[in-house]
Amino acid sequence: MGPHGDTCLGDASFLQAPEMDLRPQNMLRRLQQAQNAATPQDAAVGDTLGVDGAGADSLVTPESFLPNPFNADTVDQLLSADAWLDAGQTALRIAIILVLAWLLIRLFDRATRKWTQQFDALPLIHPRRQRAFLVKSLLLSTVRYVVWPLAVITVLGQLNIDVAALVATAGIAGIAIGFGAQSLVKDVISGVLLLFDDSIHVGDLVRLGQDEGIVEYIGVRIIKVRRFNGELLMIPAGELRTFGNRSIDFTRVIVNVGLSYGDDHERVMAVMERVALAWAEEHRDILKEENPIVQGITDFAESSVNARVVVMVVPGEQWEAERQLRRAIKTAFDEEGIEIPFPQRTVHVRGPGNPPAIEPEA
Repeated sequence: MGPHGDTCLGDASFLQAPEMDLRPQNMLRRLQQAQNAATPQDAAVGDTLGVDGAGADSLVTPESFLPNPFNADTVDQLLSADAWLDAGQTALRIAIILVLAWLLIRLFDRATRKWTQQFDALPLIHPRRQRAFLVKSLLLSTVRYVVWPLAVITVLGQLNIDVAALVATAGIAGIAIGFGAQSLVKDVISGVLLLFDDSIHVGDLVRLGQDEGIVEYIGVRIIKVRRFNGELLMIPAGELRTFGNRSIDFTRVIVNVGLSYGDDHERVMAVMERVALAWAEEHRDILKEENPIVQGITDFAESSVNARVVVMVVPGEQWEAERQLRRAIKTAFDEEGIEIPFPQRTVHVRGPGNPPAIEPEA
């Protein structure tokens, strides 16, 4: 205390203010004022504390009240208009980059949607519609996977982050993933080629080895085939190398009929031809050729002489056509009194008193 009851360290009354302003810029200003107002009594206090006159100045230096990194230089830098201007410009550039990336993807999505509108009137399983929507999905995914990584790399560059190491790391990781995902890449490429080859479509009847069914889904990586018993087969596109498609262009209906060896075969085949022509007149809408063909005798079997009727129809109608032809032929045979043979076997039974004869050796 001074002789008049005031503080010894100059004008340090700001430390006793009931509502002290703790903002850094005001504290620095008040500390500077206290240093300038130092008195000889302050030097005496410094001697008592073991510091020289220069030490008294350091006792009230602003830096002594602010530990690093919040020293005067740092605060000045943070409060400088240039620093805030640079930060604002960087934030604005980052926002513009992200908005441009989003707009680019949105514009591409809208363009592909407009392009696929011309296929909306086609049936869902139409090959052209399937290919169009697959191309749209592939292109949109590719644009997303390219635009967003480029946008992120550009943003990191704006933040003064070295992206060279990140790009190198990503390249090494991509190579490792590529080696591990070779089968996946093969499936994707095969799926795309299958769609553009126009060799298989949704709704087609296909044969895959011993399996046969209807194609329900064709994707970029996998194909789903429903067997007739209801089982759904999941087939990777890369494994679909050899298959049969019974839904392209036409399908032949083949009806084999067994005839008795004792019947007049010319008369029987005339009845078959009459029945086949009558059926064809009623189903011209599904025929792919003008008339059915009765091929005549095709085989001498154990119990019958086999004849064959062949009709070419549109794909998908073969099962119903076979059922109708068989029913019509059976009805006509019953009306004409023609017998459809069945396997017969003659059995000779020998009793205990009638042993088989044993021929003497020569």
